[in-house]
Amino acid sequence: MTSVREFGVNDIAQVVALHGRVFGASPARTPQRLAAYFEEILFRNPWRDATLPSLVATKNGDITGFLGVVPRPMVLHGQSIRVAVCTQFMVDPQHRVDLGAVQMLKAFFSGPQDLSLADGANNAARRMWVALGGTAPLLYSLHWVRPLRPARYALSRLERRATRFRPLMLMGRPLAALADAAVARAPMNRFHEEDADVTEEPLQPATMLAHLAEVMNGTVLQPAYDAHALGWLLDQAARKTHHGTLRARAVLERRRGLIGWYLHYVRENDVSEVVQAVARDGSFSRVLQRLVADAWRHGATALRGRLDPPFVQDLSDHHCWLRRDCNWTLVHSRNEEILAPIHQGRVFLSRLEGEWWMRFLEA
Repeated sequence: MTSVREFGVNDIAQVVALHGRVFGASPARTPQRLAAYFEEILFRNPWRDATLPSLVATKNGDITGFLGVVPRPMVLHGQSIRVAVCTQFMVDPQHRVDLGAVQMLKAFFSGPQDLSLADGANNAARRMWVALGGTAPLLYSLHWVRPLRPARYALSRLERRATRFRPLMLMGRPLAALADAAVARAPMNRFHEEDADVTEEPLQPATMLAHLAEVMNGTVLQPAYDAHALGWLLDQAARKTHHGTLRARAVLERRRGLIGWYLHYVRENDVSEVVQAVARDGSFSRVLQRLVADAWRHGATALRGRLDPPFVQDLSDHHCWLRRDCNWTLVHSRNEEILAPIHQGRVFLSRLEGEWWMRFLEA
């Protein structure tokens, strides 16, 4: 019979082996790297809370399932609440009929947290989460895309979907480059035309802390950070080189000083994943323009980020389009006052606040 218990340091080796059975092996996904990852993220994170442990499902003493939990302090209407972020939810393929996943999720929901959160869930996890009383807020499950080199972007998507035609598509890259060069001269794509009143500088954690209240103004539910936690988080995000190199830039206006910032991964001839883009009231369009220009200069084919509902109009004005891709944001709470602002789009919830940044990804 399957049972659920707390995950401990001595269980890491078994969970690493489970990860291999669920996701397969790769040269970069070594047991040593996976073990270090689980220990760092789940036992050394700055929000570690013994009352919010990760969970394992066991049968006959063997670990057959795992649900990682990372606590995250947040603030609702000025009052502190406890948020538990779910990550690495997995079950051994040979034990999926044992209901271990259901038991772990029920145990997780029964924890002392005020809000349970996941933002990298697949359709199977969404169905289970909703069946057990959770919800999948559509606003925070939408992503925006801004093509920068549309021909190369379209070609790269085709290369991923039709691998047997990859040699033929490689031959099309020079033509795609010519097409993108022509498109770049169109009025909607004047990336080189920048606002003379706006400048940039490297973004420091201290700058983020000093101005978080300004950029989060107007949201009801917000993350709570201190210097140590934010420094650790940004360091971990910078290590996720699977997406490219993390660039963090502060955007400043000549008269008002800092008006916002952006963090995104850059990799030539690939999609630039936006981790966070924020701005003071009325300044998001200018911050977004600098982000678009930066991604273009670094050779990105497109920008992609999670929708921040207050900035829908700005995203539209900058020729971004919305789509619902493979990742769902999921929430669960016994308190309707917490759920209501999430479904209303009044939450500060970038990719730094959930599980998106903490997934194990090979370089």
